[in-house]
Amino acid sequence: MAPFRLLTLEVERKFSRLAVQPLTLAGGHPPFRSLRYLGLRSMHDIYYDLDGLLSSKGIWVRKRDGDWEAKIKDGGNFQNSRFMEMRNPEEISRHLKLSTGISQTELTNFGLRELASFTTFRQSWVADDDFTIVQDTMDFDNHMVGEVELQCTLPRSPSSIRTTEEERALRLEEMDSRIRRFMTRYAWAFHVGQPKGKLAAFLERLSN
Repeated sequence: MAPFRLLTLEVERKFSRLAVQPLTLAGGHPPFRSLRYLGLRSMHDIYYDLDGLLSSKGIWVRKRDGDWEAKIKDGGNFQNSRFMEMRNPEEISRHLKLSTGISQTELTNFGLRELASFTTFRQSWVADDDFTIVQDTMDFDNHMVGEVELQCTLPRSPSSIRTTEEERALRLEEMDSRIRRFMTRYAWAFHVGQPKGKLAAFLERLSN
Protein backbone atom coordinates (compact mmCIF):
# COMPACT_ATOMS: atom_id res chain seq x y z
CA MET A 1 0.00 0.00 0.00
CA ALA A 2 1.34 3.45 -0.91
CA PRO A 3 2.40 5.51 2.12
CA PHE A 4 0.29 8.50 3.07
CA ARG A 5 1.78 11.94 3.53
CA LEU A 6 0.17 15.13 4.77
CA LEU A 7 -0.40 18.10 2.51
CA THR A 8 -0.60 21.43 4.37
CA LEU A 9 -2.93 24.04 2.89
CA GLU A 10 -2.99 27.67 3.96
CA VAL A 11 -5.28 30.54 3.05
CA GLU A 12 -4.43 34.05 4.19
CA ARG A 13 -5.78 37.55 3.75
CA LYS A 14 -3.44 40.45 4.35
CA PHE A 15 -4.23 43.79 5.98
CA SER A 16 -1.99 46.80 6.55
CA ARG A 17 -2.15 46.78 10.37
CA LEU A 18 -4.55 46.29 13.24
CA ALA A 19 -6.97 49.16 13.82
CA VAL A 20 -7.19 48.39 17.55
CA GLN A 21 -4.04 48.43 19.69
CA PRO A 22 -3.90 46.20 21.63
CA LEU A 23 -6.36 43.73 20.14
CA THR A 24 -8.89 42.68 22.79
CA LEU A 25 -11.89 40.39 23.01
CA ALA A 26 -14.38 43.26 23.17
CA GLY A 27 -12.44 45.90 21.24
CA GLY A 28 -15.35 46.57 18.90
CA HIS A 29 -18.83 45.43 17.92
CA PRO A 30 -19.56 42.62 17.55
CA PRO A 31 -16.93 41.27 19.96
CA PHE A 32 -14.93 38.18 19.12
CA ARG A 33 -16.52 34.98 20.36
CA SER A 34 -13.13 34.06 21.81
CA LEU A 35 -9.62 35.52 21.64
CA ARG A 36 -6.36 33.99 22.87
CA TYR A 37 -3.12 35.95 22.77
CA LEU A 38 -0.13 33.84 21.68
CA GLY A 39 2.46 36.44 22.60
CA LEU A 40 5.32 38.18 20.83
CA ARG A 41 8.19 36.37 19.15
CA SER A 42 10.97 37.19 16.75
CA MET A 43 12.04 35.17 13.71
CA HIS A 44 14.82 35.58 11.20
CA ASP A 45 14.03 34.87 7.55
CA ILE A 46 16.42 34.40 4.64
CA TYR A 47 14.65 34.29 1.26
CA TYR A 48 16.16 32.58 -1.76
CA ASP A 49 15.56 32.76 -5.52
CA LEU A 50 17.45 32.54 -8.79
CA ASP A 51 17.02 35.63 -10.97
CA GLY A 52 13.29 35.65 -10.26
CA LEU A 53 12.76 32.08 -11.50
CA LEU A 54 10.91 30.92 -8.39
CA SER A 55 8.78 34.02 -7.86
CA SER A 56 7.69 33.92 -11.51
CA LYS A 57 6.24 30.47 -10.81
CA GLY A 58 4.60 31.44 -7.53
CA ILE A 59 7.19 29.69 -5.36
CA TRP A 60 8.82 31.20 -2.27
CA VAL A 61 11.66 29.40 -0.49
CA ARG A 62 13.04 30.66 2.79
CA LYS A 63 15.01 29.55 5.81
CA ARG A 64 13.21 30.59 8.98
CA ASP A 65 15.32 30.40 12.12
CA GLY A 66 17.44 27.76 10.39
CA ASP A 67 14.58 25.59 9.09
CA TRP A 68 13.65 25.37 5.40
CA GLU A 69 10.14 26.26 4.22
CA ALA A 70 8.56 26.53 0.79
CA LYS A 71 5.24 28.14 -0.07
CA ILE A 72 3.68 27.31 -3.44
CA LYS A 73 0.92 29.59 -4.63
CA ASP A 74 -2.32 27.76 -5.31
CA GLY A 75 -4.62 30.54 -6.44
CA GLY A 76 -5.72 33.96 -5.30
CA ASN A 77 -3.70 37.16 -5.44
CA PHE A 78 -1.26 39.05 -3.20
CA GLN A 79 -3.84 40.24 -0.70
CA ASN A 80 -5.90 37.05 -0.76
CA SER A 81 -3.49 34.13 -1.11
CA ARG A 82 -3.77 30.36 -1.16
CA PHE A 83 -0.72 28.16 -0.66
CA MET A 84 0.59 24.67 -0.28
CA GLU A 85 3.34 24.54 2.31
CA MET A 86 6.39 22.27 2.49
CA ARG A 87 8.91 21.95 5.31
CA ASN A 88 10.67 18.73 4.36
CA PRO A 89 13.89 19.57 2.46
CA GLU A 90 13.61 16.41 0.32
CA GLU A 91 10.07 17.36 -0.70
CA ILE A 92 11.16 20.94 -1.45
CA SER A 93 13.99 19.61 -3.61
CA ARG A 94 11.62 17.32 -5.55
CA HIS A 95 9.18 20.15 -6.16
CA LEU A 96 11.90 22.51 -7.37
CA LYS A 97 13.18 19.86 -9.78
CA LEU A 98 9.69 19.31 -11.23
CA SER A 99 8.86 23.03 -11.41
CA THR A 100 12.17 24.59 -12.43
CA GLY A 101 14.57 21.82 -13.43
CA ILE A 102 16.91 22.73 -10.55
CA SER A 103 18.16 19.48 -9.03
CA GLN A 104 20.06 20.27 -5.84
CA THR A 105 19.60 19.75 -2.12
CA GLU A 106 19.50 21.95 0.96
CA LEU A 107 23.26 21.37 1.35
CA THR A 108 23.75 23.81 -1.55
CA ASN A 109 20.70 25.97 -0.71
CA PHE A 110 18.86 24.14 -3.52
CA GLY A 111 21.11 25.92 -6.04
CA LEU A 112 19.51 29.26 -5.14
CA ARG A 113 20.98 32.62 -4.12
CA GLU A 114 20.12 34.72 -1.11
CA LEU A 115 17.56 37.38 -1.98
CA ALA A 116 16.71 39.01 1.34
CA SER A 117 17.46 38.67 5.04
CA PHE A 118 15.57 40.37 7.89
CA THR A 119 14.03 39.87 11.32
CA THR A 120 10.31 39.99 12.03
CA PHE A 121 8.67 40.68 15.39
CA ARG A 122 5.30 38.91 15.39
CA GLN A 123 2.29 39.28 17.64
CA SER A 124 -0.39 36.66 17.15
CA TRP A 125 -3.82 35.69 18.40
CA VAL A 126 -6.29 32.87 17.82
CA ALA A 127 -9.83 34.22 17.39
CA ASP A 128 -13.08 32.25 17.41
CA ASP A 129 -11.02 29.06 17.95
CA ASP A 130 -9.81 28.69 14.35
CA PHE A 131 -8.56 31.99 12.91
CA THR A 132 -4.96 33.06 13.45
CA ILE A 133 -4.44 36.83 13.39
CA VAL A 134 -0.86 38.04 13.10
CA GLN A 135 0.69 41.48 13.02
CA ASP A 136 4.31 41.65 11.88
CA THR A 137 6.74 44.50 12.42
CA MET A 138 10.03 44.23 10.52
CA ASP A 139 13.46 45.42 11.63
CA PHE A 140 13.61 47.87 8.73
CA ASP A 141 11.62 51.11 8.52
CA ASN A 142 9.17 49.76 11.15
CA HIS A 143 7.27 48.24 8.24
CA MET A 144 4.06 46.53 9.35
CA VAL A 145 1.73 44.03 7.73
CA GLY A 146 -0.90 41.66 9.11
CA GLU A 147 -2.62 38.46 8.06
CA VAL A 148 -5.65 36.40 8.96
CA GLU A 149 -4.86 32.73 8.34
CA LEU A 150 -6.54 29.36 8.24
CA GLN A 151 -4.67 26.08 7.80
CA CYS A 152 -5.64 22.47 7.26
CA THR A 153 -3.90 19.23 6.36
CA LEU A 154 -4.99 16.56 3.91
CA PRO A 155 -3.71 12.99 3.63
CA ARG A 156 -2.39 12.14 0.19
CA SER A 157 -0.91 9.15 -1.58
CA PRO A 158 0.16 8.47 -5.20
CA SER A 159 -2.91 6.27 -5.68
CA SER A 160 -5.38 9.07 -4.88
CA ILE A 161 -3.91 12.11 -6.65
CA ARG A 162 -7.16 13.06 -8.39
CA THR A 163 -9.19 12.78 -5.20
CA THR A 164 -6.63 14.89 -3.37
CA GLU A 165 -6.68 17.58 -6.07
CA GLU A 166 -10.47 17.85 -5.91
CA GLU A 167 -10.49 17.90 -2.12
CA ARG A 168 -7.73 20.51 -2.08
CA ALA A 169 -9.70 22.86 -4.34
CA LEU A 170 -12.83 22.47 -2.19
CA ARG A 171 -10.95 23.04 1.07
CA LEU A 172 -9.17 26.15 -0.24
CA GLU A 173 -12.45 27.66 -1.43
CA GLU A 174 -14.12 26.86 1.87
CA MET A 175 -11.30 28.42 3.93
CA ASP A 176 -11.26 31.52 1.73
CA SER A 177 -15.01 32.01 2.26
CA ARG A 178 -14.64 31.58 6.02
CA ILE A 179 -11.87 34.20 6.24
CA ARG A 180 -13.86 36.63 4.11
CA ARG A 181 -16.88 36.31 6.40
CA PHE A 182 -14.69 36.58 9.51
CA MET A 183 -13.01 39.82 8.36
CA THR A 184 -16.35 41.30 7.31
CA ARG A 185 -17.90 40.50 10.70
CA TYR A 186 -14.96 42.01 12.60
CA ALA A 187 -14.11 44.81 10.21
CA TRP A 188 -13.52 47.12 13.20
CA ALA A 189 -10.29 45.21 13.99
CA PHE A 190 -8.52 45.79 10.66
CA HIS A 191 -7.17 49.09 9.39
CA VAL A 192 -8.45 50.08 5.96
CA GLY A 193 -5.46 50.46 3.65
CA GLN A 194 -3.39 48.71 1.01
CA PRO A 195 -1.01 46.19 2.62
CA LYS A 196 2.53 45.72 1.35
CA GLY A 197 4.25 42.39 1.90
CA LYS A 198 7.45 42.22 3.93
CA LEU A 199 9.59 40.86 1.10
CA ALA A 200 8.26 43.43 -1.37
CA ALA A 201 8.91 46.23 1.11
CA PHE A 202 12.47 44.99 1.75
CA LEU A 203 13.31 44.78 -1.97
CA GLU A 204 11.75 48.20 -2.61
CA ARG A 205 13.94 49.65 0.15
CA LEU A 206 17.05 48.19 -1.48
CA SER A 207 16.17 49.70 -4.86
CA ASN A 208 15.72 53.23 -3.47
